[in-house]
Amino acid sequence: MVVIPSALSRGVRRGLYSVRQADGIRVLLIQDNPEYANLLSKRLKQEPGFSPKIQSTQDLKSGLEILNQHQTDVVLLELSLRDSSGLDTFEKIQIQSPMTPVIILTHLDDELIALRAMRQGAQDYLLKGEVEGKMLARIIRYAIERHHMTSRLLNLSIRDDLTGLYNRRGFFILTEQQLKLSMRTRKGLLLFLADLDGLKQINDVHGHMEGDRAIKAAADILCKTFRTSDIVTRIGGDEIAVAAVEAQPSCQPQIVMRLREAIETHNESSRAAYGISLSMGSAYFNPDEPVSVESLLNAADQALYAQKRAQQKA
Repeated sequence: MVVIPSALSRGVRRGLYSVRQADGIRVLLIQDNPEYANLLSKRLKQEPGFSPKIQSTQDLKSGLEILNQHQTDVVLLELSLRDSSGLDTFEKIQIQSPMTPVIILTHLDDELIALRAMRQGAQDYLLKGEVEGKMLARIIRYAIERHHMTSRLLNLSIRDDLTGLYNRRGFFILTEQQLKLSMRTRKGLLLFLADLDGLKQINDVHGHMEGDRAIKAAADILCKTFRTSDIVTRIGGDEIAVAAVEAQPSCQPQIVMRLREAIETHNESSRAAYGISLSMGSAYFNPDEPVSVESLLNAADQALYAQKRAQQKA
Protein backbone atom coordinates (compact mmCIF):
# COMPACT_ATOMS: atom_id res chain seq x y z
CA MET A 1 0.00 0.00 0.00
CA VAL A 2 1.37 3.43 -0.99
CA VAL A 3 0.84 6.01 1.73
CA ILE A 4 1.60 9.72 1.58
CA PRO A 5 4.03 10.35 4.43
CA SER A 6 3.84 13.24 6.83
CA ALA A 7 -1.71 12.52 2.57
CA LEU A 8 -3.94 13.39 1.85
CA SER A 9 -4.33 14.94 2.39
CA ARG A 10 -4.32 18.77 2.66
CA GLY A 11 -0.58 19.17 3.23
CA VAL A 12 0.41 17.69 -0.12
CA ARG A 13 -2.18 19.79 -1.97
CA ARG A 14 -0.86 22.97 -0.35
CA GLY A 15 2.80 22.16 -1.04
CA LEU A 16 5.78 20.88 0.89
CA TYR A 17 5.61 20.15 4.57
CA SER A 18 7.05 23.05 6.58
CA VAL A 19 9.25 22.17 9.54
CA ARG A 20 8.72 24.53 12.45
CA GLN A 21 11.19 25.40 15.16
CA ALA A 22 10.99 23.45 18.42
CA ASP A 23 9.44 26.49 20.04
CA GLY A 24 5.85 26.48 18.81
CA ILE A 25 5.56 22.94 17.42
CA ARG A 26 1.86 22.08 17.38
CA VAL A 27 1.33 18.72 19.06
CA LEU A 28 -1.96 16.83 19.12
CA LEU A 29 -2.08 14.26 21.93
CA ILE A 30 -4.83 11.63 21.53
CA GLN A 31 -4.77 9.55 24.69
CA ASP A 32 -7.64 8.36 26.91
CA ASN A 33 -5.94 8.76 30.32
CA PRO A 34 -6.17 12.43 31.45
CA GLU A 35 -3.54 11.98 34.15
CA TYR A 36 -1.03 10.48 31.71
CA ALA A 37 -1.84 13.19 29.14
CA ASN A 38 -1.12 15.88 31.74
CA LEU A 39 2.13 14.14 32.68
CA LEU A 40 3.33 14.05 29.05
CA SER A 41 2.37 17.67 28.49
CA LYS A 42 4.18 18.74 31.65
CA ARG A 43 7.35 16.84 30.74
CA LEU A 44 7.42 18.29 27.22
CA LYS A 45 6.88 21.86 28.37
CA GLN A 46 9.61 21.52 31.00
CA GLU A 47 12.18 20.34 28.45
CA PRO A 48 14.78 23.13 27.86
CA GLY A 49 14.53 24.70 24.42
CA PHE A 50 11.28 22.90 23.65
CA SER A 51 8.03 24.86 24.12
CA PRO A 52 5.32 23.05 22.14
CA LYS A 53 1.69 24.08 21.77
CA ILE A 54 -0.23 21.01 22.92
CA GLN A 55 -3.86 20.10 22.28
CA SER A 56 -5.18 17.01 24.01
CA THR A 57 -8.25 14.83 23.53
CA GLN A 58 -9.37 11.48 24.85
CA ASP A 59 -11.14 9.98 21.82
CA LEU A 60 -10.52 9.52 18.10
CA LYS A 61 -13.59 11.45 16.94
CA SER A 62 -12.45 14.63 18.70
CA GLY A 63 -8.90 14.12 17.44
CA LEU A 64 -10.10 13.88 13.84
CA GLU A 65 -12.12 17.07 14.28
CA ILE A 66 -9.06 18.91 15.59
CA LEU A 67 -6.98 17.67 12.64
CA ASN A 68 -9.65 18.91 10.26
CA GLN A 69 -9.93 22.37 11.84
CA HIS A 70 -6.40 23.15 13.06
CA GLN A 71 -2.91 22.82 11.64
CA THR A 72 -0.96 20.15 13.47
CA ASP A 73 2.75 19.37 13.21
CA VAL A 74 2.74 15.95 14.89
CA VAL A 75 0.26 13.52 16.49
CA LEU A 76 1.00 11.44 19.59
CA LEU A 77 -1.50 8.62 19.28
CA GLU A 78 -2.69 5.96 21.70
CA LEU A 79 -4.05 3.04 19.64
CA SER A 80 -6.61 1.87 22.22
CA LEU A 81 -9.20 4.60 22.73
CA ARG A 82 -12.81 4.78 23.85
CA ASP A 83 -14.17 4.84 20.31
CA SER A 84 -11.45 2.99 18.38
CA SER A 85 -8.80 0.35 18.96
CA GLY A 86 -5.84 -1.29 17.29
CA LEU A 87 -4.40 -0.54 13.87
CA ASP A 88 -7.74 0.87 12.72
CA THR A 89 -7.10 3.88 14.98
CA PHE A 90 -3.92 4.78 13.12
CA GLU A 91 -5.45 4.13 9.70
CA LYS A 92 -8.29 6.57 10.37
CA ILE A 93 -5.81 9.27 11.38
CA GLN A 94 -3.76 8.54 8.28
CA ILE A 95 -6.76 8.80 5.96
CA GLN A 96 -7.93 12.05 7.56
CA SER A 97 -4.51 13.73 7.58
CA PRO A 98 -1.88 11.77 5.61
CA MET A 99 0.58 14.66 5.69
CA THR A 100 0.85 14.76 9.50
CA PRO A 101 3.54 12.60 11.16
CA VAL A 102 2.26 10.18 13.80
CA ILE A 103 4.10 8.76 16.81
CA ILE A 104 2.41 5.78 18.44
CA LEU A 105 2.07 5.52 22.23
CA THR A 106 1.71 1.88 23.18
CA HIS A 107 1.84 -0.65 26.00
CA LEU A 108 4.33 -3.51 25.88
CA ASP A 109 1.64 -6.00 24.86
CA ASP A 110 0.64 -3.77 21.89
CA GLU A 111 4.17 -3.45 20.53
CA LEU A 112 3.54 -5.68 17.50
CA ILE A 113 0.59 -3.51 16.44
CA ALA A 114 2.76 -0.42 16.81
CA LEU A 115 5.37 -2.01 14.53
CA ARG A 116 2.67 -2.75 11.96
CA ALA A 117 1.58 0.89 12.15
CA MET A 118 5.19 1.95 11.42
CA ARG A 119 5.23 -0.28 8.34
CA GLN A 120 2.13 1.58 7.17
CA GLY A 121 3.62 5.03 7.70
CA ALA A 122 3.83 5.89 11.42
CA GLN A 123 7.12 7.62 12.22
CA ASP A 124 7.96 5.96 15.53
CA TYR A 125 6.50 4.36 18.64
CA LEU A 126 7.07 4.71 22.36
CA LEU A 127 6.35 2.35 25.22
CA LYS A 128 4.19 4.39 27.59
CA GLY A 129 6.07 3.38 30.72
CA GLU A 130 9.40 4.51 29.28
CA VAL A 131 8.53 8.00 28.08
CA GLU A 132 10.51 10.91 29.47
CA GLY A 133 10.65 14.50 28.29
CA LYS A 134 14.09 14.64 26.67
CA MET A 135 13.57 11.44 24.69
CA LEU A 136 10.07 12.43 23.55
CA ALA A 137 11.18 15.91 22.48
CA ARG A 138 14.01 14.38 20.43
CA ILE A 139 11.69 11.83 18.80
CA ILE A 140 9.20 14.57 17.88
CA ARG A 141 11.96 16.67 16.27
CA TYR A 142 13.30 13.71 14.30
CA ALA A 143 9.82 12.62 13.20
CA ILE A 144 9.08 16.04 11.73
CA GLU A 145 12.49 16.27 10.05
CA ARG A 146 12.14 12.82 8.49
CA HIS A 147 8.69 13.69 7.18
CA HIS A 148 9.96 16.93 5.75
CA MET A 149 12.63 15.15 3.71
CA THR A 150 10.34 12.33 2.62
CA SER A 151 7.60 14.76 1.66
CA ARG A 152 9.97 16.73 -0.54
CA LEU A 153 10.95 13.58 -2.42
CA LEU A 154 7.34 12.44 -2.73
CA ASN A 155 6.20 15.85 -3.89
CA LEU A 156 8.76 15.72 -6.70
CA SER A 157 7.65 12.22 -7.72
CA ILE A 158 3.95 13.08 -7.99
CA ARG A 159 4.26 16.44 -9.78
CA ASP A 160 3.94 17.11 -13.51
CA ASP A 161 6.95 19.08 -14.80
CA LEU A 162 5.03 21.03 -17.43
CA THR A 163 2.03 22.30 -15.44
CA GLY A 164 3.05 21.91 -11.81
CA LEU A 165 -0.12 19.88 -11.22
CA TYR A 166 -0.09 16.39 -9.78
CA ASN A 167 0.82 13.69 -12.29
CA ARG A 168 -0.90 10.37 -12.93
CA ARG A 169 0.83 8.72 -9.97
CA GLY A 170 -0.22 11.58 -7.72
CA PHE A 171 -3.76 11.30 -8.99
CA PHE A 172 -4.12 7.66 -7.98
CA ILE A 173 -2.41 8.12 -4.60
CA LEU A 174 -4.43 11.17 -3.55
CA THR A 175 -7.77 10.12 -5.02
CA GLU A 176 -7.52 6.69 -3.39
CA GLN A 177 -7.03 8.45 -0.04
CA GLN A 178 -10.05 10.67 -0.72
CA LEU A 179 -12.27 7.70 -1.59
CA LYS A 180 -11.33 6.07 1.72
CA LEU A 181 -12.16 9.31 3.52
CA SER A 182 -15.43 9.58 1.60
CA MET A 183 -16.46 6.12 2.77
CA ARG A 184 -15.70 7.06 6.36
CA THR A 185 -17.49 10.43 6.31
CA ARG A 186 -20.28 9.17 3.99
CA LYS A 187 -19.77 12.25 1.81
CA GLY A 188 -19.47 11.72 -1.93
CA LEU A 189 -16.99 12.98 -4.50
CA LEU A 190 -17.26 14.19 -8.10
CA LEU A 191 -14.52 13.23 -10.53
CA PHE A 192 -14.17 15.45 -13.61
CA LEU A 193 -12.10 14.62 -16.67
CA ALA A 194 -11.33 17.41 -19.11
CA ASP A 195 -9.28 17.60 -22.28
CA LEU A 196 -8.09 20.45 -24.44
CA ASP A 197 -9.99 20.75 -27.73
CA GLY A 198 -7.93 21.18 -30.90
CA LEU A 199 -4.49 20.54 -29.42
CA LYS A 200 -3.30 18.77 -32.59
CA GLN A 201 -4.23 21.79 -34.69
CA ILE A 202 -2.44 24.14 -32.28
CA ASN A 203 0.68 21.96 -32.51
CA ASP A 204 0.48 21.70 -36.31
CA VAL A 205 -0.12 25.41 -36.91
CA HIS A 206 1.80 27.09 -34.08
CA GLY A 207 4.31 24.46 -32.96
CA HIS A 208 4.63 22.17 -29.97
CA MET A 209 5.96 24.87 -27.66
CA GLU A 210 2.72 26.74 -28.20
CA GLY A 211 0.85 23.49 -27.59
CA ASP A 212 2.59 23.23 -24.21
CA ARG A 213 1.51 26.79 -23.44
CA ALA A 214 -2.07 25.84 -24.28
CA ILE A 215 -1.92 22.86 -21.90
CA LYS A 216 -0.57 25.11 -19.14
CA ALA A 217 -3.33 27.63 -19.83
CA ALA A 218 -5.95 24.85 -19.55
CA ALA A 219 -4.41 23.75 -16.25
CA ASP A 220 -4.54 27.33 -14.93
CA ILE A 221 -8.20 27.67 -15.97
CA LEU A 222 -9.16 24.47 -14.15
CA CYS A 223 -7.25 25.50 -11.02
CA LYS A 224 -9.23 28.76 -10.98
CA THR A 225 -12.48 26.86 -11.50
CA PHE A 226 -12.08 24.42 -8.64
CA ARG A 227 -11.30 24.85 -4.94
CA THR A 228 -7.82 24.60 -3.44
CA SER A 229 -9.04 21.51 -1.54
CA ASP A 230 -9.80 19.71 -4.82
CA ILE A 231 -7.18 17.50 -6.50
CA VAL A 232 -6.25 18.84 -9.96
CA THR A 233 -4.09 16.41 -11.96
CA ARG A 234 -2.59 16.14 -15.41
CA ILE A 235 -2.95 12.43 -16.02
CA GLY A 236 -1.39 12.50 -19.48
CA GLY A 237 -1.22 14.50 -22.71
CA ASP A 238 -3.97 17.11 -22.66
CA GLU A 239 -6.17 15.26 -20.16
CA ILE A 240 -6.69 16.83 -16.73
CA ALA A 241 -8.64 15.07 -13.97
CA VAL A 242 -10.12 16.83 -10.95
CA ALA A 243 -11.38 15.10 -7.80
CA ALA A 244 -13.88 17.55 -6.31
CA VAL A 245 -13.97 16.63 -2.63
CA GLU A 246 -17.36 16.34 -0.88
CA ALA A 247 -19.17 17.47 -4.05
CA GLN A 248 -22.62 16.17 -4.91
CA PRO A 249 -24.09 15.67 -8.42
CA SER A 250 -26.19 18.80 -7.84
CA CYS A 251 -22.91 20.80 -7.82
CA GLN A 252 -22.11 19.90 -11.43
CA PRO A 253 -24.07 22.68 -13.20
CA GLN A 254 -22.47 25.34 -11.03
CA ILE A 255 -18.99 23.94 -11.67
CA VAL A 256 -19.60 23.83 -15.42
CA MET A 257 -20.78 27.44 -15.32
CA ARG A 258 -17.63 28.51 -13.42
CA LEU A 259 -15.51 26.69 -15.99
CA ARG A 260 -17.18 28.51 -18.89
CA GLU A 261 -16.68 31.85 -17.16
CA ALA A 262 -13.01 31.07 -16.49
CA ILE A 263 -12.48 30.09 -20.15
CA GLU A 264 -14.16 33.28 -21.38
CA THR A 265 -12.09 35.44 -19.03
CA HIS A 266 -8.89 33.77 -20.19
CA ASN A 267 -9.69 34.04 -23.90
CA GLU A 268 -10.67 37.71 -23.60
CA SER A 269 -7.33 38.61 -22.01
CA SER A 270 -5.11 36.20 -23.94
CA ARG A 271 -2.80 37.40 -26.72
CA ALA A 272 -2.59 33.92 -28.26
CA ALA A 273 -3.73 33.42 -31.87
CA TYR A 274 -6.19 30.77 -30.72
CA GLY A 275 -8.77 30.39 -27.98
CA ILE A 276 -8.84 27.74 -25.26
CA SER A 277 -11.72 25.28 -25.40
CA LEU A 278 -12.26 22.35 -23.02
CA SER A 279 -14.53 19.32 -23.08
CA MET A 280 -15.41 17.74 -19.75
CA GLY A 281 -17.18 14.69 -18.38
CA SER A 282 -17.85 13.66 -14.80
CA ALA A 283 -18.65 10.68 -12.59
CA TYR A 284 -19.95 10.55 -9.02
CA PHE A 285 -18.47 8.44 -6.24
CA ASN A 286 -21.28 7.27 -3.99
CA PRO A 287 -19.88 5.96 -0.67
CA ASP A 288 -22.91 3.65 -0.40
CA GLU A 289 -21.94 2.02 -3.72
CA PRO A 290 -18.12 2.25 -3.74
CA VAL A 291 -16.03 1.65 -6.86
CA SER A 292 -12.31 1.77 -7.57
CA VAL A 293 -10.43 4.86 -8.74
CA GLU A 294 -9.95 3.15 -12.13
CA SER A 295 -13.69 2.53 -12.51
CA LEU A 296 -14.50 6.11 -11.55
CA LEU A 297 -11.96 7.45 -14.05
CA ASN A 298 -13.36 5.21 -16.80
CA ALA A 299 -16.89 6.45 -16.10
CA ALA A 300 -15.75 10.08 -16.35
CA ASP A 301 -13.89 9.23 -19.56
CA GLN A 302 -17.05 7.75 -21.10
CA ALA A 303 -19.01 10.86 -20.10
CA LEU A 304 -16.32 13.05 -21.67
CA TYR A 305 -16.49 11.31 -25.03
CA ALA A 306 -20.28 11.24 -24.92
CA GLN A 307 -20.12 15.04 -24.65
CA LYS A 308 -17.68 15.23 -27.55
CA ARG A 309 -19.96 13.09 -29.75
CA ALA A 310 -22.92 15.29 -28.86
CA GLN A 311 -20.94 18.43 -29.78
CA GLN A 312 -19.96 16.94 -33.15
CA LYS A 313 -23.60 16.19 -33.96
CA ALA A 314 -24.77 19.66 -32.93
